[in-house]
Amino acid sequence: MSEPDPLAVTCVDPDGRLDPVVAALRGADDVVVTTVETVADVPATADCCVLLHAPATASLPAVDAFAQLDALTDARPDVPVAIYGHDIGSMATTTRAFTHRVVESGADVAMTMTADRPELVVRRVEQAAGRETHFQSDPDLLDSLLDSFPHQLFVKDDVGRFVDTSAVTASEYDFDRDELVGLTDYELLPHDLAEDLYAEEQRIMAAGEPMLHKVEHYVDIEGRSRWVNTAKAPRFDADGDPIGIVGSARDVTDEKRQEHMVRAVHEASRDLVRAGDRTEIGEVTVAIAEDIPALPRVQVALVDADSGDLRPVDPDDGGQIYDQYAGWYDRAFDRGETLFVTAGGADATAEWTAVDEPAAALIPVGDHGVFGVTTGEGTVDEFTLDLADILAANVEAALDRAERERELERQNERLEEFASIVSHDLRNPLTVADAYAELARDDPQPEHFDKIDDALDRMAQLTEELLTLAKKGQAVGETTPVQLEAAVDEARNSVDADRLAVRTVDLGTVEADDSRLVELLENLLRNAVEHGATGTRTPAGDAVEHGDDGGDAVTVTVGMLPDGEGFYVADDGPGIAESEREKVFEMGYTDSEDGTGYGLYIVKTIAEAHGWSVAVTESDAGGARFEVSDVAGH
Repeated sequence: MSEPDPLAVTCVDPDGRLDPVVAALRGADDVVVTTVETVADVPATADCCVLLHAPATASLPAVDAFAQLDALTDARPDVPVAIYGHDIGSMATTTRAFTHRVVESGADVAMTMTADRPELVVRRVEQAAGRETHFQSDPDLLDSLLDSFPHQLFVKDDVGRFVDTSAVTASEYDFDRDELVGLTDYELLPHDLAEDLYAEEQRIMAAGEPMLHKVEHYVDIEGRSRWVNTAKAPRFDADGDPIGIVGSARDVTDEKRQEHMVRAVHEASRDLVRAGDRTEIGEVTVAIAEDIPALPRVQVALVDADSGDLRPVDPDDGGQIYDQYAGWYDRAFDRGETLFVTAGGADATAEWTAVDEPAAALIPVGDHGVFGVTTGEGTVDEFTLDLADILAANVEAALDRAERERELERQNERLEEFASIVSHDLRNPLTVADAYAELARDDPQPEHFDKIDDALDRMAQLTEELLTLAKKGQAVGETTPVQLEAAVDEARNSVDADRLAVRTVDLGTVEADDSRLVELLENLLRNAVEHGATGTRTPAGDAVEHGDDGGDAVTVTVGMLPDGEGFYVADDGPGIAESEREKVFEMGYTDSEDGTGYGLYIVKTIAEAHGWSVAVTESDAGGARFEVSDVAGH
């Protein structure tokens, strides 16, 4: 069989706007291109003609391909025609209108694609000339579709027999395509399900309407639960009578399983709402993950209140995940963002695609700690990460709730303490004032009024310190670097300077709430004056007088602790008996008739609010030495 002659194409191009088409055709094998300016110049040897249709521009007039087509049809009605629309618009509506007009005109092909795709231009011209042939017949094309399509496709007759199916459909039942032909759902599925499907397909044919997006569940031949998203439509003969159905089914088993697992995480997370404390929350989290296949191993590490370090809170797990990735737990917490760890130990915090098969994902849970997940032998995929994010968010919410509840409990305890103080400590001076006021009515002696004044002063002092506790004792604002020397000077100015001498020794800078630090120092200096200069205590607890004028001055020394992580305030007074040193920080404890018992309690609460520790021991001079430790310095 001889080779066909080259395709002779004539392009009618009056102004050069067909140049891209000409260039594309000249680059093809077996195509000979001729250009002319008018249809009158089209040679008799042309196998196909390309006409230009273009709107007017600033420099070029409009070109009407349809007028040219009329002239060409009169002269050469046998020549196939392709019309190239140049800059007619790229919107689908514009292209559709142009194509419809081309078809109505009798031309063979409308071309609106970009001319920088030469292979498309050549194939469209070949199509117009009748030179393009499909490499498969229609039956072959159908077979190709059914063999290659990745979802189930099937055709049934009016009684439910398979007429043809895709290879995927046949493989679902462990058949070849030709083996499935003629069978029905009754041979392939449980009887009840087959009955339902038959009735459904009969309804579709009777109604003449398709059924779309129906999710069906079934158990496959291996006993596994499966889900498919099915669409079915009636098919008709030439007379319009229904003769069966066509359908498709897409396996959505993975999506349904993921949906069920997400629901399981949400439902299981309800247990976190009932968890009482941090440890229980961690243990419940591990228990939840054990029931979810995509989360076989998780471990929560939370910040230890004493050390500030991360600690695993689920001892039953043995700390295996935390022990393996402890350093990455710390880094994820410090960065405040999810950290992926690969099997080789590299990490990334960029987009998910930047991580190559991570072995673990470490997700911060607010300022509480880190939620870690690993699948053991496998890698953490995107779905596992999605589940982990959901569970981690629920863990964070549970920890926030537990913290709020603990804070509420502490506030309730403080309210009870205040109620006790108001009902007891304030009642005593009030009773005294009331009693002497009654005496003064009958016998207005000066000493009666002095007692009333003393009682009122006592009440004012109690009220001031109660307000301090209520408003400031536990609250610490923003911390900044504070010069300790300046804070000591400010505190000393609020204490009776005649009875106090303050020495400082190489003081540095500490991270603190400036006003709260000054308040802490004020209470320590005032404590030294009230107890050291008045001679109200000795190491043995016996009173000692310090002069006829009510007491000598006391000297207080403020310096840094040897490790540099704190400071001390030491006086040269009588000191505090070792047996009393733990009690002095209790609310209301005092060994002085004039004391309220709240000064050192305020010191303790301010220190703890900063995360510091405070203790009392004996100074070098035999007095009291208060040491404030765990203080961040600069």
